[in-house]
Amino acid sequence: MKNKEKTKPTKKKVLMYYLILAACLLVIAAVTLGVVFGLKASNMSNPTLDVPNEDDPNTDDEPPAEDTSSKYEFITPVKDVVLRHAHNFDYNETMDYYRMHRGMDFTATEGTEVLACVDGVITEIITNNDLYGAIIKVSHANDIETVYKFVVPSPNLKVGSTVNRGDTIATVAKATGVEVAEGDHLHLEVYEKGKSVDPDTFLKIIAK
Repeated sequence: MKNKEKTKPTKKKVLMYYLILAACLLVIAAVTLGVVFGLKASNMSNPTLDVPNEDDPNTDDEPPAEDTSSKYEFITPVKDVVLRHAHNFDYNETMDYYRMHRGMDFTATEGTEVLACVDGVITEIITNNDLYGAIIKVSHANDIETVYKFVVPSPNLKVGSTVNRGDTIATVAKATGVEVAEGDHLHLEVYEKGKSVDPDTFLKIIAK
């Protein structure tokens, strides 16, 4: 009995074991916290640089947006719009045959003001064409050209003159030439990069 009592650990020894175990746990916890906070401090001192992605469409190096201000929007060449012929295949009353009508005809009495559809520069003025009477050609931005036929050019209009949208460039002439049977009217054509296009592409007056 005495030998067994000698090998039994005393309360002091048990308490000592618990104290050592607790000390070890505290050391492990301290080391772990030190590593965690050390990594955070390292990341803060060396922040990741936000390098623009060349493939990102939202980078600051994007070219400026195309100017879509109102000065590039077409207006009708006459104030009171009465469309007689659209840009399509139809019958020519004067010549008595069907043909492709490359333009738009606006019914208007002789003397009606003809307006520049959009800002541009006068490139040609013809006053003695047997088929179309007088012709005015105006060059615009984006390789667009407008052509006004069966008109009387304004006296002060010259080749090279700059015109603004809505400026009076002519008046409607008395019916003549290849569309005389239609009566007095303005014939408007539009060209884009030298190719005839439907003026309503820009005017947007015909319900689709």
